[in-house]
Amino acid sequence: MIRITYFIYLFLFSSLLCLSQTKTASDTNAINQLLAKANRFIDLNTDSAFLYASKAMAFALKGSSSKHISLSSESLGNCYVLKEDFGKATYFFVEALKIEEKRQDNRRIADLQNDLGRIYQLLENFKKSLQYYSKALYIYEKYKDTLNIAKTIRHIGSLYSSREFCETRTSQQKHEDFTTALEYYVKSLYLSTLINNQASIIADYSSLGRIYNKLAQPQKAIWYLTESLEYYQKNENWNEITEILYNLGRSYCQLKQYDQSAKYYLQCIDEGNKRHLTQGIQFVYEELAYTYDMAGDYKNARDSYVKYMTIRDSIYNNKKSLQIFELETKYQSEKKEKEILSLNLKEKKQNQFISILVFILLTIILLGLYIILKVRTKRIIAEQTVEIKEQKIRELKREHQLISTQLVLEAEEIERKRIARDLHDGLGGLLSGVKLSFSNIKGNMIIPSKNVKSFDNALDMLDTSIKELRRVAHNMMPEGLVKFGLKDALAEFCESLNASLSMKVKFQFFGEFKRIEQKVEIGAYRIVQELMNNAVKHAEADELMVQMVQEPTRLCLIVQDNGKGFDTNAVKQGNGIGLSSVKTRIDALNGRIDIHSEIGKGSEFTIEFNFKA
Repeated sequence: MIRITYFIYLFLFSSLLCLSQTKTASDTNAINQLLAKANRFIDLNTDSAFLYASKAMAFALKGSSSKHISLSSESLGNCYVLKEDFGKATYFFVEALKIEEKRQDNRRIADLQNDLGRIYQLLENFKKSLQYYSKALYIYEKYKDTLNIAKTIRHIGSLYSSREFCETRTSQQKHEDFTTALEYYVKSLYLSTLINNQASIIADYSSLGRIYNKLAQPQKAIWYLTESLEYYQKNENWNEITEILYNLGRSYCQLKQYDQSAKYYLQCIDEGNKRHLTQGIQFVYEELAYTYDMAGDYKNARDSYVKYMTIRDSIYNNKKSLQIFELETKYQSEKKEKEILSLNLKEKKQNQFISILVFILLTIILLGLYIILKVRTKRIIAEQTVEIKEQKIRELKREHQLISTQLVLEAEEIERKRIARDLHDGLGGLLSGVKLSFSNIKGNMIIPSKNVKSFDNALDMLDTSIKELRRVAHNMMPEGLVKFGLKDALAEFCESLNASLSMKVKFQFFGEFKRIEQKVEIGAYRIVQELMNNAVKHAEADELMVQMVQEPTRLCLIVQDNGKGFDTNAVKQGNGIGLSSVKTRIDALNGRIDIHSEIGKGSEFTIEFNFKA
């Protein structure tokens, strides 16, 4: 009992202390200004950025503002990332994430998950990094935050681009990783272009330049890198400028234009030294040495390699010295702590008597509060128990409804298979036999000339009937879906529509394809088929796009058209135009659908399924 009341006392005392230190408007303005300065200096001077972020944290702690504590913690985490102290960076990002989870600010949660994905990428932990990026992407897609969707997709592309440093990869696997990264960068550029965000577009250009270098396509790399360089030079972003100069050197080296390559490497070194951006400069000297060697300039090649070795050894020695200094600091700190503990022991004994008296008085007060809280808690628990029971009843009803729907859909698919088989094998064979008989009659009998044309027309109509019968049977159960999976079935369906309709139908795939549970494949195919048929019948569109994104635990399908659009509120109220069967199938597969449409601006349907890897 005393233990419980003691914790209650600590909680109330902390609350009173927080209330007594209210944050004024001037404190808020000061914190915002300090954080803005920290963000402005983050790429120019890490120490200055760290100083401003630390001051912002001090103000935030003084005012007990959880929001500003979270923002300041994230800013400090970014500073530690640039200092390559990933342990402290992770600590500050996680602390900020805990605060935002309590505040239930989903956008901030996504931002911090993006930060943690970046940390684990730098720590060369591919799986963890991809998990955090995927979580952030899910939230951004939920809020249709196109700019951050593009940024996160670009980060995932960067993760695949650098996967060779996280895991042992064969040459073939590396090429597959680079190709996957390229697909993500293209997707990011498409989204950045949609919202016309210049900074995001240039970031995608820079990423595409780097990945084309890795794919040994230097001509394409040069175009994207040159476009990026002009933008960053105008904005004086020296971190990006030195990075692009380095990559341009690599591009021209691949083209065997060694003079041009050396020029960019030297410019990268010169700008890095001017701006004190010397982190990793030893690798520029290493590439420069290789370029001079390939050009036959062995003197400069030797000098560059000597500089590379000198800087590398210097960094190694600095790290050793730093480790020795840290050990000495820990030793001195332990000695000081012992001295402080000895001095504080006397003071604690003197204060102990006063503390006991204060504690007894507070305990009497808190006992009364505890009894009140206990009664109130019992009432709340009783109410929650009733609510939980009602929730379970609702869940059971929903589960029963889902099972019934699944059984109906499964029966429907079984019947589709049977009818398709009967049509193809039964009626199709019968019609083919009739055609053969007619052909034999034509060959073995003399038909009056006036009846020949009618007879040929009958044969043509019979051919048309056989083809239509096969098309109907194929639509009821496509062979490609059963044999090869959802990706090939959708591609084939889009190709057939493209050939038979006046509108342009396009199919795109992103991710790594693998077969999934058959009922999910069939359900997903039927959903896309229904949405595309609706677009053909009602949308009055001339372009239709189907995108499929597959990840180990997630399948996302996007159907877009540029038609006349519709009122989404009518759909939400149950007055949807032919979407009831789509929603029924999605609910049966535990998926979700997101509908975005505006009158005159087309429609977009996003369907998502999550499942175990």
